[in-house]
Amino acid sequence: MKKIKFLLIPALLLSAFACQDYLELEQTGDTISVGNALQTQEDYEELLWSCYDVIANTYDGRMQVLFDLLSDDLAAPNANADYTEVYNRNMLFFNSTLGGVYGQPYFAIFRANSLIEALDNIPFSDPARKISMEAEAKFIRALGHFDLVRGWGQPYGFTANNSHPGIIYKTKTETEILPRNTVKEVYDLLISDLEFAEANLPSSNGDAATSWAAKALLAKIYFQMGDYALAAQYASDVIDNGPYSFDAASVDRFTPMPSVEAIFYTLSIDLDRRSGAFTGNYRSDGSSVPTLRASTEMYQTYGTDTIDARAAWFLIKDVGQPNEYYGVAKFNSDYFSVPVLHITDMKLMRAEAFAELGTNLAVAIQDVNDIRERAYAGPSMNLPSGSSGAEIIIAARWERRIEMLGEGDRVQQLKRIGAIQNLPITIRLAPWDCPGMILQFPVTERTDAFELNTTGGCN
Repeated sequence: MKKIKFLLIPALLLSAFACQDYLELEQTGDTISVGNALQTQEDYEELLWSCYDVIANTYDGRMQVLFDLLSDDLAAPNANADYTEVYNRNMLFFNSTLGGVYGQPYFAIFRANSLIEALDNIPFSDPARKISMEAEAKFIRALGHFDLVRGWGQPYGFTANNSHPGIIYKTKTETEILPRNTVKEVYDLLISDLEFAEANLPSSNGDAATSWAAKALLAKIYFQMGDYALAAQYASDVIDNGPYSFDAASVDRFTPMPSVEAIFYTLSIDLDRRSGAFTGNYRSDGSSVPTLRASTEMYQTYGTDTIDARAAWFLIKDVGQPNEYYGVAKFNSDYFSVPVLHITDMKLMRAEAFAELGTNLAVAIQDVNDIRERAYAGPSMNLPSGSSGAEIIIAARWERRIEMLGEGDRVQQLKRIGAIQNLPITIRLAPWDCPGMILQFPVTERTDAFELNTTGGCN
């Protein structure tokens, strides 16, 4: 990813709401005031790239780890009190890890909004670039808000009209005391931003967002909403027409160079290692016990099938000892680029969506079988042709859980199924919709208008 030549936002600030003066600071050290730094199109290009820089910090494993701690894929954390609060679904508003992760997307969102608000003041050598910069900023804004609302609000479908509280969807830099937007309002704004991005982003854009990335994110949003027709439509467009390939040879998407499956990714190199929260929490090829390990149930379900190439993602450590545990070897590398949106996810969404709709079942079966043939080096575990929609759904969900291990996906799928299908899903013996299944806001967010989430209440 392009090197950022200047920093506009101090890293110690934890909330975009408290930082209305970010761009008004005078030049001190490495911080440059807006008047001195942002004068030309090139300056604003740097500001845009700084948004991607923050996205790389957000998706280096920090956001994904918090989601997975709420799922049934992991054992209790080792020696991390903040993570233990999340795992136990009893989060306090003074949890600094939660506050730090919550603030990261809003850094990028604030910068994106700063750019959008300034576009009319920038002299552009190419007027088309003005529109594409706005589209990139809106993609970044939507990406950050999507994971914020999934983490800090109950899912779409939790109430019949989705009037339950979500998060504040920030569309401007002005500081205001606001209530949380409803989840419906958040999703409407997500779709609006991404439809603009889809229409105005280029199809090829180096390491930055493309129209295909906007379509892939729309597919995920519609899938989370239970709108399976639109989810399948967008996923099919990306799979069938986009410049990406399903990697039939390797189950490993977390590689130094971006995977051929990566639709949108954060780039990591040896000098910056922007995948540090994955390796720092999961790495299990050393002598020390990692902070995060697989649950016994997860290992027994997926790690004992030695024919499956994905069984190599598990390591049994301290065998036979009282402290025996199951390491997650998926992230045992010094660094790797992180695929935030990728083709395997699109195939799994399309398979389940078509099965829910009862249409294109042959395509859905092939999507599942593509993944199984890669895992088993052949068709031995393939779904039979003519499988029913119910059978396809079971298979797609089975494959999704192992394919997306450690990617923050599992809890979102369980919540989607519970909310959209009104099923009594339990996650480690707790209802999917209990108060502790959503993350807690930092105490700095509390105002007369903004209510924090309920603490605990699951067990």
